[in-house]
Amino acid sequence: MLPINGQTYFDDELEEEEVNFMCGTYYSYNNDGTVDKISWWPRPQAWAASGLNVGFWSTRCEDWFQKCLNNI
Repeated sequence: MLPINGQTYFDDELEEEEVNFMCGTYYSYNNDGTVDKISWWPRPQAWAASGLNVGFWSTRCEDWFQKCLNNI
């Protein structure tokens, strides 16, 4: 909540730390000194670009989710 001039505003965007937590993000340190950012679940940009982002949770989304969950 952000109180400004007697009005209350709400921030509806997740912080990077919250996205990392929800997506199961971790970092893999490679022998060549590079670091890969990996997550168990797609990050918002990857989800937005996927063919599953149709604006609602479809049967296809649920099938994908269950398959991924079973592979963990």
